[in-house]
Amino acid sequence: MTTTAALKRQLGLSAVVALVVGNMLGSGVFFTPGELAAVTQHPWQVHFIWALCGLITLCGALTLAELCRLLPQAGATYHVLREGFGPFWGFLLVWMELWVSGPGAVAGIAIVFGEFMQRVVGTRVAIAPAWWGAGAIAGFALVNIAGVVWGARVQVLMTTVKIVGLVGLIGGALWLAPPAVAVVATAVAPDASASESFFAFFRFAGLGVAAVLFTYDGWIDVSHVAGEVRRPERDLPLGLALGVGALTLLYLVVNVAYLRVVPLAAMREAPNTIASTVATAAYGPRGGTLLDLLMVVSIFGALGGLVMTLPRLFYTMAAEQAGAARGALRWFFARIGAVSARTATPNGAILFTAATSIAALLFFGSFARLVNFFVVPFQLMNILIVAAIFRLRPRLGTPTGYRTPGYPWTPMVYIVVMLAFLVSAVVAHPVDTLIGTALALTGAPVYRWLVRSS
Repeated sequence: MTTTAALKRQLGLSAVVALVVGNMLGSGVFFTPGELAAVTQHPWQVHFIWALCGLITLCGALTLAELCRLLPQAGATYHVLREGFGPFWGFLLVWMELWVSGPGAVAGIAIVFGEFMQRVVGTRVAIAPAWWGAGAIAGFALVNIAGVVWGARVQVLMTTVKIVGLVGLIGGALWLAPPAVAVVATAVAPDASASESFFAFFRFAGLGVAAVLFTYDGWIDVSHVAGEVRRPERDLPLGLALGVGALTLLYLVVNVAYLRVVPLAAMREAPNTIASTVATAAYGPRGGTLLDLLMVVSIFGALGGLVMTLPRLFYTMAAEQAGAARGALRWFFARIGAVSARTATPNGAILFTAATSIAALLFFGSFARLVNFFVVPFQLMNILIVAAIFRLRPRLGTPTGYRTPGYPWTPMVYIVVMLAFLVSAVVAHPVDTLIGTALALTGAPVYRWLVRSS
């Protein structure tokens, strides 16, 4: 049976930071400001929500850093749930990622990439967005089969390019574009009672977090390559803190730049054209084309990060379960858990990730449906992963090394906020959520069969 020792520790701090930032920085920063403008009345509220979501994400990331220090293995989240709540929960996490949230997340990013590629090339190339996305998934699979170092180099390059591009957009908005004309308010709202003000603020914060928090997703994926980081005890905590902190700061500066050119009232009237308006104001008619290219690169990099990290999670569970399984399931796990002797990469898991993601892409064909399909089971597992710190620290923790600052409040902030977010997601999209949850729960009878067979 293949074991996790087959993977080699070849990744440094730059690769960890690039994976954190690259997986998180996709298309959200270009479109989410318009959604947030619908629930805000003042610019300070925009900055508050982006900072709040960054703080919530940082709470989860700082907790994950300690968990990865305690269990620095490939597919670390699988081991975290396995040790924290029992083997069933570790198995269910990977089973859900295999069939639901893994393919759904990759396909969701790929379809957005395809749509922007079609905008860039126009009618000159008659390729549908789904096929652009499928080609990108296949291309990244080939890069990662060539070796983890090649995958890391591509991520460092893509992350650098899209940050440079985003900084260029910020610089153009701050120094080249004419500022928006200030609007003076003519009406004063009547004073509200303290209780009314509190509930109004609470409602605003909830709506704002729901609009922005998805833009911060992706930080947890770096844990899947924990078994290939050279110094996991240092580079994983530092990489997570630097990555989430730097991206939060970048998001805040981006919104300062947006608001300088496009006031909130204009954002509400045209929520989907904010970034293009800023780019055109800064760089003239070419600005729209440059923005489209930046978005293509940004989404492309996020897609590559997922195609690189997800197979490591699949591999680690399959390698452990191959010996206990029987029949077709044993054959399946053996293939997913296979590692190339030449490149030390989980090629079976990489090919499986590509195949299932392309299938989900072609079946659903819509970003909105894909998100509704996987977001609830995906975030529920993230909550359990962070909550595992309360079980694992007393059992595995040591007085030396990295420890989550602000414990136990740091993980509790993340858990409480995400639970509230899940409730609202279930209420808003019950049908697609039910499909994704039902597919995730098919892991329960499979696990029970494995236990009986062993």
